[in-house]
Amino acid sequence: MRLMSKAILTVSAAGLVGLAQAQDVRNEGVGQRRFALDKMVFNPAPIDAILNASEWFGEKPTAADLSGKPVLVFSFSEWYRQSHSAAMLAKKLKSQHSDLVVIGVHDADGWDEAIAFTEKRKLGFPIVRDTDSLIRTEFMVDQDPDVYVIDRSGNLRFADIATDSVTRAVEIVAGEDASVAANAQSALAAQRAQARAEARRSGAINQDASLDNLPKIPFTPPSAEDYAKTNWPKHSTALLEEASSIAELTPPFAVPDGEWLNGKPETAGKITVAYVWHPADRDVVNDLMIRMEDIHKRQGRDIAVMGFMIPNEASQRRGRNGGGLIVDEFLDIPITQQGMKDSLGNRKLTQSLLAIQGSPMPSVGQRRGGRNNTDTFGRVIVVSSDGRVRRSALWTEWGEVQQAIDHLLRVDPGVKARRKAEERYIRGNGG
Repeated sequence: MRLMSKAILTVSAAGLVGLAQAQDVRNEGVGQRRFALDKMVFNPAPIDAILNASEWFGEKPTAADLSGKPVLVFSFSEWYRQSHSAAMLAKKLKSQHSDLVVIGVHDADGWDEAIAFTEKRKLGFPIVRDTDSLIRTEFMVDQDPDVYVIDRSGNLRFADIATDSVTRAVEIVAGEDASVAANAQSALAAQRAQARAEARRSGAINQDASLDNLPKIPFTPPSAEDYAKTNWPKHSTALLEEASSIAELTPPFAVPDGEWLNGKPETAGKITVAYVWHPADRDVVNDLMIRMEDIHKRQGRDIAVMGFMIPNEASQRRGRNGGGLIVDEFLDIPITQQGMKDSLGNRKLTQSLLAIQGSPMPSVGQRRGGRNNTDTFGRVIVVSSDGRVRRSALWTEWGEVQQAIDHLLRVDPGVKARRKAEERYIRGNGG
């Protein structure tokens, strides 16, 4: 997603987040911004910010066009490739729900390219140019693509939700009539209150347990057979043709020992998302590292995030080849824990970081042009709970990374086993 602005904050909001999660819809964002977004949910959506915009491609909708209909709004920038997936998902959902209104909110830059993209992909819905970022301000967009769903009563029902939750969110609002939508907040709150009351009556709930304070819960690891029959993410035809075997594309990954900043991460029953960085590559430090921090804060129960600071030879090569922004003052910083602290300055991170001489990232087949990207800064690997690499990509190919993360969270047997053990503990049936 395109980074607009980001602050690593710690405020949490539980009430409305719980309502979204109760409907199998996963929110994005943390801290004060997430708290503010949650306060907008179940209140009238700031749709006037969109309707008052003057520059459109496609037929501009009116307030009457939106009345009584579910509305999907997503922000995007054509030049940022992950936006393409969001646009195509919106197109698919519009074809599945006849009265769904879809509006794409494009960045002020690249408008001509956005029009060309809309025509080429035959999106079938209008896009609006956010000339002065007024729409983004009203909807508190921080990263493209951000997705918002408005229900038939005109209330903002879901604000900045994960891509894998958009289909479910649209199904919910499309399946309601206006009267049900208008009373959705009280109905959902009543359902949650009833569930809590039933749990208390049965004595089934461990009242002191929540996902925020769970201890480490023992669980039985899945068998090798369980992992072997799992539907892992598929590899591209090009990689399959270049690799000598599937094993070459899914090598083992061992978490190295060392003096970790913020402690060595726990990986049992989790997927691992690891990356390599150096402070001289400011694109990686300013964008990828903050993105990883967001994942760690939001999904730390399921994902072990770890960043490896490695020597700068790769960064120097990348700089000569016109790659990321290289800052000379950081080139000779020592590859030590203190070097990491000095390079991060006042930035407060909670993810696990390790300075290491030489990259710990395994080779994964032959990358483009016959080269693998073992020690390229900004390289990311996604590892299943059995310690095997399931995807390797540069952070500039974030769509591949995010798809692999979402896929593994759905199918990884270790994650499922750990979650079940935690659920039993919370219900008072074990642990």
